[in-house]
Amino acid sequence: MSTQQTAKTLYANVNGTKMAYRRFGNPAKVPLVFMMHFRGTMDHWDPELINPIAESREVILIDNTGVGKSAGTIPDHYSGWAQNVIDLLSTIGVHKIDLLGFSMGGFVAQMVTLKAPGLVRRLILAGTGPSAGEGVQQGPAEAYALIASAATPEELQNSYLKTFYSLSDEKQAMGKIWWKRVQQRNEFEKMSDFVVPEGVEQQTKAVINWMTHDGETSYERLGEIKIPVLVANGDNDLLVPTANSFVLKDRIPNAQLHIYPDTGHGFLFEYASVFARQIRIFLDN
Repeated sequence: MSTQQTAKTLYANVNGTKMAYRRFGNPAKVPLVFMMHFRGTMDHWDPELINPIAESREVILIDNTGVGKSAGTIPDHYSGWAQNVIDLLSTIGVHKIDLLGFSMGGFVAQMVTLKAPGLVRRLILAGTGPSAGEGVQQGPAEAYALIASAATPEELQNSYLKTFYSLSDEKQAMGKIWWKRVQQRNEFEKMSDFVVPEGVEQQTKAVINWMTHDGETSYERLGEIKIPVLVANGDNDLLVPTANSFVLKDRIPNAQLHIYPDTGHGFLFEYASVFARQIRIFLDN
């Protein structure tokens, strides 16, 4: 069976734009679609998280337009990102999914669910939050800027280790192990680069529009999400403060919240095998 490290890249023409995706795993159940974090591509998922899930259900990974192996440009509103995902799934004949969005990918996942409510069966929101509203907090600008400004592989690694993991020697060592796991994709084919500066500018515009309610956003509409939702985070998320996970739980009628101890934004990689089990339980319950 194919894995995160070995799955072949597929392409679809979506409204005239070539979009890249991967489908692998056990097709016996509703597929789980993953939405990636800021600057990341589908190459950058942790195999320790993805592969155990693929053993029991199909996994679909996507590069949105302008990211990784997909052509086109990055929309400056998450509603545009969400429509790309909806249109790709329709193009490849997938009409019912479970959906996981991590960090910025969680913003997209909320909009996919709101724009196509019949598409998503169950939703997982990891290390993310709603658009601006009462109780929603923003992380320190310097943490976001550290990732946004990273220009070399060494700077990128340093930026993610400092913002996804706490700064203790033990946690930084764990982060370096995670980074090496992700690089295993390189043994099968050359990995995509992280999103380049022009794309970072577009992704940053989307963040600003999300937090200023320019265009379609989620905060006032979270009550429309009636499906089961798993909200998860670390207890000390630096980039998307953990308080925002509580806002999601309180505003989504059928949401459950799980907070992982002594960890931050990268909890789903630090606790990859545990979180994979939790995902399987939630989706199969």
